[in-house]
Amino acid sequence: MNGIEEIKDKIKESGAKPKRKLGKRGRIIVISSITVIAILIGAIFYVTLTSPPEKYWKPDKEFIMPSVDWSSVKNNYTVKRTHYNDINGTVINQTIGSEKSDGKFRVELVVNIQDYTYRPKNFDIIGTMFYLSFTKMSGDYRVKELVFHYEFGDDKLSTNGLDYYYAATKNLYFTADEGNYHGYAYRINYEWWVLQELRGINKDANDIKDGGFCNDFQINLFDSYPHWTNHTITMSATLYYGHPSLLGWQDVHSLSTSVVIYVVPEGGE
Repeated sequence: MNGIEEIKDKIKESGAKPKRKLGKRGRIIVISSITVIAILIGAIFYVTLTSPPEKYWKPDKEFIMPSVDWSSVKNNYTVKRTHYNDINGTVINQTIGSEKSDGKFRVELVVNIQDYTYRPKNFDIIGTMFYLSFTKMSGDYRVKELVFHYEFGDDKLSTNGLDYYYAATKNLYFTADEGNYHGYAYRINYEWWVLQELRGINKDANDIKDGGFCNDFQINLFDSYPHWTNHTITMSATLYYGHPSLLGWQDVHSLSTSVVIYVVPEGGE
């Protein structure tokens, strides 16, 4: 038996496999992969270091979700307009709400319709207050943000700006970024007026078990008596949750619920 055959026999006996050298093509693939990974890591650090830090604001008031009997509460209400009321408006004080769960989280939305004010030769007003909250039920997902969104069925309606006096949060923050957001100096105002939403943000990506926020919501109606028409206002609460990482939020899911306010002229349905 020659020397080479003896070496082969020893390799077989030991169970070891002869090492293979990388060919030219293999070396190119390895170098390219390392280069791509280095570029990605560098890009992440560059964006992190050069992007302006996000600013957040948390109201002083602590948010408390109203107690609701979910077996009886309705998810809609009809406001009937009248061309008369007392000096303080017509008290309504009706609560509507909706909730939804998927086994991982539960999201709730409650809206208190407070009053209706008829104002001759001016826009009429419906005063409301909205509350939205979430509760973690199971799993390792984390809350990304909780979003309140409003939508009007026509262009005869509008809402006031955010009322910071009534704002309250629990375990969530509002954005306080400054800049030029399509002509708005603050991102929160751009999102409220243009995107028609308000976001409660888990700014540190903590594993929070519950939270929420609330604010005043005034509905302005610009069609004048006797030319009133029907209107529809939809308000929704959407919870986004996923897994935080260096590359941002991954595997993001959403859970949403909504309520509706209908507005009809006196005598209408």
